[in-house]
Amino acid sequence: MSIVQISPKGQILIPKKIREKYSVKPGGMALIIESPDGIVIKPAPDDPIEESCGFLDGTLSLTKDLIRDHLKESKANGKSRT
Repeated sequence: MSIVQISPKGQILIPKKIREKYSVKPGGMALIIESPDGIVIKPAPDDPIEESCGFLDGTLSLTKDLIRDHLKESKANGKSRT
């Protein structure tokens, strides 16, 4: 744990040891997360899309759901794809 001072502009300096450990680079982005215990600061992933791939476990398929919904709407409107 480190104690840091907050500047008049609300800025903090992340200690060098921690920046190096988590590969925080100048100009990089960070996530600020509110939690019941306080504020959590995490380095933002370089590619948020790639980072989020696979976070939902299971057999969900958005494509299959969209096709199913489209077929339902087509049948409801009297249009058939047969």
